[in-house]
Amino acid sequence: MKYRTQNQFTKIISETNELRLEHEWELTFLVQKSNNQILLEDDFYGDPECGLIDKESKWVIVAGTHLTLWTPNSEKRFQTEQFRDIYSIRLKKEGIVEILTDPWAEFSAIWELDIKNKKLKKVLDFKKYQGEEYTNDVEW
Repeated sequence: MKYRTQNQFTKIISETNELRLEHEWELTFLVQKSNNQILLEDDFYGDPECGLIDKESKWVIVAGTHLTLWTPNSEKRFQTEQFRDIYSIRLKKEGIVEILTDPWAEFSAIWELDIKNKKLKKVLDFKKYQGEEYTNDVEW
């Protein structure tokens, strides 16, 4: 088992009473807060962009160049030519997460991930920001 302590370079992505999702540069860690045990270690090309921890700690998502889904029994990485460079994620409803890939990229789209069966599907193309200047306020 590996353990982790925070330092001045640690940035918290998401946190609950039980779990903390953090990164230090391109390395990401999911930490059990009670004992600082590392439950997931993942690396990204560039820093991760976003993350989400289930309110009951049944699953965790961290995303950037790719998306990783962690559950207590498994880890799964999602990345294809069309599904990469995740910009934002949000909970649609219990067990369903919506994912927005880079709004300025050629393959920008909104995807859905069903946590239970680990199925990823494209919902629709997202071309609203293509050709536009960068903004922090993306509406999707």
